[in-house]
Amino acid sequence: MDTTSGPSQHRQQTTLRDVAKLAGVSIATVSHYLSGYPYMRESTKARVKQAIDQLGYVANTSARNLKAGRTHLITLSVTDLRQSYFAELAERIIAAARYRGYSVLVESTGLNLQNELASIDSVRQQRTDGLIISPAILDTGNSSALDGNWPLVMLGAQPSPASAPYIHIDNTQAAKEATTSLINAGCRRIAMIGGALTGPISSRTTRAKGYCLALEEAGIALDKRLIREVGDWNSLSGARAIGDLFDLGIQPDGILAGNDHLAFGVIRQLKDMGLRVPADVRVIGFDNIDEAQYSIPSLTSVDQNADNIAIRAVDSLIDQINAGHRAPSADIVMPHTIVYRASSPSV
Repeated sequence: MDTTSGPSQHRQQTTLRDVAKLAGVSIATVSHYLSGYPYMRESTKARVKQAIDQLGYVANTSARNLKAGRTHLITLSVTDLRQSYFAELAERIIAAARYRGYSVLVESTGLNLQNELASIDSVRQQRTDGLIISPAILDTGNSSALDGNWPLVMLGAQPSPASAPYIHIDNTQAAKEATTSLINAGCRRIAMIGGALTGPISSRTTRAKGYCLALEEAGIALDKRLIREVGDWNSLSGARAIGDLFDLGIQPDGILAGNDHLAFGVIRQLKDMGLRVPADVRVIGFDNIDEAQYSIPSLTSVDQNADNIAIRAVDSLIDQINAGHRAPSADIVMPHTIVYRASSPSV
């Protein structure tokens, strides 16, 4: 049986020269057509397209990208995809990048410094065209890894943002507003689960700062025992933190959780202890992940507007790629909102 011919082999052997010859145009004209060159007569476009369809020509985009020095691939580096906020943010960034003609390599670093540095190195070595990163371990001691002129966008609360666009919400103001809403509802023993009073700038410390400011403005004395530091921001940690508080003989009437997963654990533990949410204890989360509206009771949460963050980050990165250099340092604060639901209704 002869396997040396057929449609698949015909497509492999077809070249730009073949398309140009059949269409009666130059090779450069075919190349311009494939690149989306706007200044081309419709009749010429039609001839080139007809020739491509007739010959079954498939453009070698990898070779074209290599010649242009681009991969049309960007890296997204986040802390932990097991946390729904980062998984949802990744989906939004993938969608925004796809709209701009780019694919996304997603790295979940798992709170590991070497993994964060490896994701940075992939861009430095030009395996991808640019990096969107939300580092949790990288600090002032190793932030030089981000130095350079390659495209970069940073997300989230950072101890030492690189010289690049830095996109985030005002965590301190958001936590202050959430805590104030609990105070306005009559809460006076408000706990914060997942906060930290000391340490490098992070979501833990900036949100704890907002919590403290709200108490101070309301004339409520700070009881440091009510701020419960946890390792992982997951539901188990939230449940254990509430158990620890009650073991100390402390029963809060309001709780601000560092993220929604912590809040879910808090609510479950309160229920198991026979307490009602929100009648006995009000609970507010952070991130407004999809599950928040379906928990029982549904969860009041701070919404970081991940859609806007994703679009802004992708647009900034691709603009840098097209410009051929990194954009100047910029502190871009995105708006946040509190979405009120049953766990702490608006008053």
